[in-house]
Amino acid sequence: MTSKPRTLFKLLIALGTAALALAACGGSDPSYRPVAGEMLFSESFDAPGSWEEGAYPPDAADPVSRLAIADGRYGIAHRAERAASFTWGAGGADYEEVIVEVRAEQLSAGKDNLYGVLCRLAQDDAGNWSGYALLISGDGHYGIADLSRGSLGFLLKWHQSDVIEQGQAANTIRAVCARNYLAVYANGQFLGEVKDSLYRRAGQVGLIAGANEGVTVHVAFDDLAIFAATLSD
Repeated sequence: MTSKPRTLFKLLIALGTAALALAACGGSDPSYRPVAGEMLFSESFDAPGSWEEGAYPPDAADPVSRLAIADGRYGIAHRAERAASFTWGAGGADYEEVIVEVRAEQLSAGKDNLYGVLCRLAQDDAGNWSGYALLISGDGHYGIADLSRGSLGFLLKWHQSDVIEQGQAANTIRAVCARNYLAVYANGQFLGEVKDSLYRRAGQVGLIAGANEGVTVHVAFDDLAIFAATLSD
């Protein structure tokens, strides 16, 4: 069952060149075996209104971000202008212990970007959003970040993997948010993990895309599924 998402105010914030500097390093075996339990939510994006849509800034003649459901997929198109930046859309209910799976296809040509899944996404009393971002990039890298006050602070810095299909290609992303454990997979293969206890709470799931200065990114997401998560040693 799907539920109408809350409307989000889009944050178009510079990541900074350090956040997009890429390091070449591979992953190892995961510390835990995440177990997917009951399916909590699924979305095939066959109809408008099932996820956040809009153009941002809303009153701009040429918006830098567009979120839209079309042709059975959820598209995020974002143009980074004078600095690296990102945007996202969210939907569904609040969850804490989850495994999120989604198929993501990069439609734009440039590789200097990021895209993936947000979990435990919540807003404080001042209107600031925070949560975790589990990411891959068009040039075959992956990372895990803390999204806070409109910026990404990397908990697991960018590493490279041959598992990730580069450029205009499709990847199935699996994001694990269970207890204090975060892990990212691509195409059924483990990439990397980190432990962090800052956001031990329920929050929305989101889909995110961003790019470096002067780059446009366009990603189409489909077949989103959210499962209850447990960890097995």
